[in-house]
Amino acid sequence: MTARMRAFSIGSLGPFVLFAILAAVGCDLARDADRAYVNATIYTVDEGFTTASAMAVRDGKFVYVGDEAGVEGYIGPNTMVVDLEGTTVIPGLHDAHIHIRFGERELYPRIPDIRSTLGEWASVEQMQAAIRHALATGEGMRPGPEPRWIVLRGWMSDVWDPPVFRKELIDAVAPDNPVFIYRYTHGSGANSKALELAGITRDTPDPEGGHILKDETGEPTGEFVERAPPQLTRLIPDLPPLTDEELRRNLVEGTELALASGLTTLHGASMTGYDEVQRRLELYREGLLKIRINEMVHPSAARRLGEPLNLDNKYFVQSVKEFADGALGSRGALFMEDYSDYPGYRGEPVRSEDELAGLATELLPIGFNLRVHCIGNGGNHVAINAFERALDATGVDGRDARFALEHAQMFIPEDLPRLVELGIVASMQPLHATEDMHFAEARMGPERLQYAYIWRDLLDMGVPLATGTDYSVSPYNPFYTLHAAVTRQDRDNNPPGGWIPQQALTREEALRAATMGAAYAMHAEDILGSIEVGKLADFVVLPVDYMTVPAEDIWKIEPELTIIGGEVVYARPVGGES
Repeated sequence: MTARMRAFSIGSLGPFVLFAILAAVGCDLARDADRAYVNATIYTVDEGFTTASAMAVRDGKFVYVGDEAGVEGYIGPNTMVVDLEGTTVIPGLHDAHIHIRFGERELYPRIPDIRSTLGEWASVEQMQAAIRHALATGEGMRPGPEPRWIVLRGWMSDVWDPPVFRKELIDAVAPDNPVFIYRYTHGSGANSKALELAGITRDTPDPEGGHILKDETGEPTGEFVERAPPQLTRLIPDLPPLTDEELRRNLVEGTELALASGLTTLHGASMTGYDEVQRRLELYREGLLKIRINEMVHPSAARRLGEPLNLDNKYFVQSVKEFADGALGSRGALFMEDYSDYPGYRGEPVRSEDELAGLATELLPIGFNLRVHCIGNGGNHVAINAFERALDATGVDGRDARFALEHAQMFIPEDLPRLVELGIVASMQPLHATEDMHFAEARMGPERLQYAYIWRDLLDMGVPLATGTDYSVSPYNPFYTLHAAVTRQDRDNNPPGGWIPQQALTREEALRAATMGAAYAMHAEDILGSIEVGKLADFVVLPVDYMTVPAEDIWKIEPELTIIGGEVVYARPVGGES
């Protein structure tokens, strides 16, 4: 094709050279693309994990994937050709389990987090410094009469020496104010003043769904497993509710942060209610939300909707979220046997097998599947049993239902083959392994540890694997996820060689789990998850090659461009600051 080119710019697309092609002859408008991308290393994540160097997009879908010679047939008078200058392209990344509350932590903190922005653990001294800061500035202090409550979040005692939360650690800096600090996930702690005001003593019974930890003398340590006693939490003054405009702004601006990280689809795991679904639909219809969301809703929302929802392949509502147990670090995860470091205690069940089976059986005929939080081997066992009963009751094939174990961290050996037989998806968070490695063996012992965080074993068995972060428990950056999946190390690249390295994924496998695996979990593998003709044009442009960059540097990757449906939704500003 004979053509002449002239350069022009669009917005702030960074360093890339953009061209409009004015073709003189040979144009086929039925084949002409809106945009053609050339001179790139494109990892398609198709079945063969093939690579390409050029691709074309029309009406938000890929119409060609191949090389420069082949893409010329899709370039017409109005096609924009983008020279990607040797950069790398991967499919749009999913977070298969994320709590979409970006604004509350990143933009408008309502409960200050004692962790750093990268999510590193706070030391005792840093926790105490955060409490002093609250006393000095009022940040984290609740309104109300004196002594005012201080409410923070983010502690993890297993990195301390000794690795124990004690109320005295807070008393040392805040003896006169009641202090309540949420653990980084599931659980909480309080100081002596808070316990005194709530009347919690050695004789106080455990709350429903929770547990009061006590020392060797029987005195409360100040730590609560899963739920804190209601006589304490009801004393904490509430924050003013967010206005509708604040909720809208938080969602829009927060999801823009996700776009900048390379995420194109979020699997919302917050048991979203019906009214919030309507708010999100409104934002999509106004054109304010660009990212795709696959929502896990509260059972009541599914019942009220009556059937799954798909708004222009942007907003999907087809799953219900539920809980089987709590978290491992707080000792709320449900085990079949006692905790190794807390004899006589097996964790906290949330929903029974009967409850989960009944709900799943109710939901399948109206088109909803169930995605269940389950961490301990007991929690996973309960959920697997419930899924099997629902499939038997409805006659639905498990590969069509695609029930998911959210977290899927620990199993009993007998349950592993059942995952394949029942078509269950393992929705896992690689970052949790690099966080839980500080305490996992102490909680469960070496024998049970053999069946925990077993990404490699599950994948080799044929279990569909989807990965995410569980933000705001862990940072939402998908390259942190890919790094942890490949190295089994934290971002300081510890421990040397990785934690239980035989369970690591290859780079290809990790990328598949964050793209095609997650798309499969949401019944969208035909339209999302890979760069193939006919699929929606979601992709990310990277300045380095994900497949060859040193493994220890994967977490440092920062996207240049994020594209959803052919539309540039994020461009890294010139100079690299976002």
